[in-house]
Amino acid sequence: MKKSHRPVYGVIAASAADIEQKEILAGAIEKAQELDIDIAVISNIYNPNETSDILKTENKIYDLILSEEFDGFILISESFINTDLQKQITDTFSKRESVPIVAIGTPLPGFVLPDFKFINNSDEDDMEDITNHLIEVHGITDIDMLTGFENIEASHRRVDGYRRALEKHGIAYDENKVYFGNFWLNSGKETARKYISGELPYPQALICANDYMAYGLLDEFMEQSVPVQEKMAVIGYEYVRERNCHTPLLTTYRRNRKYLGAEAVRLLNEKLTEGEYGDFFPVKGTLIPGNTCACGANNEDVKRELNDVHIKQTYDFLSLFSQLEHRLTECHNISEFVQICRNFQFMIRDRESLYLCLYENWYENDIDSENMTCYNLIWNEKPFTFHKNKFSAVFSGSAAPYYFCPLFFSDKELGYVVLKFDHPDTFDHIYRNWLKTVSNGLEFLQMKNDIRYLTECQNLSEQRDILTGMYNESGIKNVFISAEKENLYFAAVRICLFNNDFVNENKKINALLDISEAVRQFSGNHDICAKINDDTFVCLVRNESSAEFLTDSFNSLIYQHTDYMKIYGMDSFVCCTSECGDNTFSQLTEICNDEFEKQIKIISVRRRDKHYKELLKIRNYIYMNPSETFDTEEIRSYYSGSPGHFRSIYKKCFGISFHQDCILSRIARAKYCLSVTSMNISEIAENCGYTDDKYFMRQFLSETGFTANQYRNITK
Repeated sequence: MKKSHRPVYGVIAASAADIEQKEILAGAIEKAQELDIDIAVISNIYNPNETSDILKTENKIYDLILSEEFDGFILISESFINTDLQKQITDTFSKRESVPIVAIGTPLPGFVLPDFKFINNSDEDDMEDITNHLIEVHGITDIDMLTGFENIEASHRRVDGYRRALEKHGIAYDENKVYFGNFWLNSGKETARKYISGELPYPQALICANDYMAYGLLDEFMEQSVPVQEKMAVIGYEYVRERNCHTPLLTTYRRNRKYLGAEAVRLLNEKLTEGEYGDFFPVKGTLIPGNTCACGANNEDVKRELNDVHIKQTYDFLSLFSQLEHRLTECHNISEFVQICRNFQFMIRDRESLYLCLYENWYENDIDSENMTCYNLIWNEKPFTFHKNKFSAVFSGSAAPYYFCPLFFSDKELGYVVLKFDHPDTFDHIYRNWLKTVSNGLEFLQMKNDIRYLTECQNLSEQRDILTGMYNESGIKNVFISAEKENLYFAAVRICLFNNDFVNENKKINALLDISEAVRQFSGNHDICAKINDDTFVCLVRNESSAEFLTDSFNSLIYQHTDYMKIYGMDSFVCCTSECGDNTFSQLTEICNDEFEKQIKIISVRRRDKHYKELLKIRNYIYMNPSETFDTEEIRSYYSGSPGHFRSIYKKCFGISFHQDCILSRIARAKYCLSVTSMNISEIAENCGYTDDKYFMRQFLSETGFTANQYRNITK
C-alpha cells in the first residue's frame, strides 16, 4: 500500500475510550475530515495512576511519536494521570524538534515543553453558567457547593465561577456554604448524610463540581428514602453518561470538549500552513436538564443515553458469550489465528478497517524487529510488511481516524492493532477485552510452538503447584535444604479458616490467586514461595528485622488484596513467621501450625459474640477503605445502635477501640504502599486518607517505631 499524501496529525492520549477523551476526539476527527487530514490516535488501554512493570510494556506504543509520518500532534494532557508516563511522553516529544504540538488541558509541573501550545475551556465560566441558571431560571438564591480536593487548583477554579455568579447577582458569597470533597461518590454520600441528619441545613440548591459526587448524594438520599427533589435542586458537572444508573435523573452540565478537539486541529493546521497559531477563545458548555431541577429531563437526551446503554449491553454480551478465546487457543499457526479473528470481527463496533500488526519476530524472545507484518482482519488479503514507524501503510480511502493500541503479554511487545472508523467516533472500553484476548491467544500460540517451553513445563511439573506456578511442598523443601540460613525467616499463612462452601469455584480460584500474589509480594517476588497444601502458603524471606515485624508486615500486605478480602474477610487467615536458625523444614512447619491454632482459638471465641457478624462487616470495610473518615454519623449508617454502644462492643469484641483500628487500617495501607509501590510519601499519605504529610509521618512513626523511609528500606 502507498503512503497517504494527506497530512497526518497524531493525537496522543491515554485511555482514549474514556468519555472525556472520546468527546475531544469527536471534535478533532470531525474537523480533520473537513480539512482532509488523517488522524492517528496513539493510546494505551489501561492507564493506571500507579506505575506497573507489566503495563510499562503497553506504554511503548508511544514510541510511535518518533515516526516521521506525523506533521503535528495534539496532546490530550489531562488524560495522563501517571507522572512516570508524563515524563516518558515529554522525553519522547523533546526528540521531535520543530514539530508543532497543541496540548489540551491545564499545564502541569513536569508535563510541559516550550513548544506546547496549551488550550482549555474555562471551569470558572462553566460554573458561573450553572449558578446563573439556578438564579435566573429558577429564582434560587440559597445555593451550596460541593467541590473537589482542597489542594487541587481545579476545585478552586470551579468555586471561583460559583462566587462570580453570586456576586454578579448581588448575593453574598459565604465560604461556609462551600464543602470540599474528593470528586468521588463517597463525598456525595457523606454530604447527603449531613443534610439528612440536620448537621447541615438544606439549601435551595446544591452544585456538585462533578457528576460522581452528585450521584453519591442522590444514591444516599434514595437509600434513606428521602425525596431529594422535595428538599433541594441538584446540578452536576461533566456529564459522564451514567445518569440512567441513578435516580432521579440528574441535571448536569457538559463541558465543551468537542469544541476543544476541533480547535486543536484548526490551530495545528494554521501553524503548519500559515506559520503561526491563530487566536483561541474558550466557550461555555451546555446544561443537560434532568429531574433534579425544575427543568425536567429532555426526552431526546434520554433516548440518546438509553441507546448508548443498549449498544454497550449488546457488545458486552458478545464479549461475554463469544467463543473467540476458546477458538484462538485451538490454533496451530498464524494463518488459522488470523482467520478466526476475521470470523469474530463482529465483536468490534462500527469498524471499517482492522489490522493486526505484529513484529516479524513476535514469537521469539529476541529484541523486536524493526519491521512489522500486517494482517487484514476484515478481508482475506495477503499480509504485507512495513517498517514499524511507516504506519501509513494501512491508510486508505478518504480522511479518517485510525486508532493504534498496543498488543503485549507481560513484558513482551507483540505489536499493535490499528482500528479505522469512517466517522467521528472512538473505540469503547469493551475493545480492551478483545485486545487482551488476542494478546493471550498469541502468547498461547507461541508457547504451543516452543519446544523449550514444553520441556520446561515437563521439568517443573514435580516441583511446582499447577494453579499458582509456585513451588509445591517438595519444591520448597529442596530450596530450603540448600539455602544459607543466616537472617532467613520461614513465613506462612493459612487461609479460608472457616466453612466457605457458599463461595463459587471461580471466586475461590480468584481469591487463591490473589493470596499467591500477596505471598510473592511479601517475599520480594523472589522465587522462594510455595503452596504446600490447599490452604497453606509459605515463603523464605531474608531480612535483618524480627519475626514479629515480618508477621505484621505480612498481615498488612494481605489486607490490601481485595479479591480475597471481599470474599473471605479479615478473620479468615492467620500468619506466622519464625527465624529458621537450626530448625528443619518440618520443625518450622510445626512451629507455625502451633501458632495458627492459638490464633484460630482467639478468632473462634470472637465469632461466638452475638454482634460479631455485624462488627466484622464494619471492620472489613474500614481495612479495605482506610482513606475514608469514620465519624459518628457514618457509624450510624453501618450500625443500628447508638455510637457509644457501638464503640463499647467493638472494643470488647476485637480488643481495640474503633478509632485506633481506623488508624491501624491506614497504617496497614501505608505499609503496603511503602513495601510494594514506588509512590512517594505525599502520594502514600493521600492514598491513606491523610491531608497533611507531616501528620501522616508523625502518626506512622508513633504506631510503628519507624519513619516511613526506614520502613521502606527494611521491607524493600
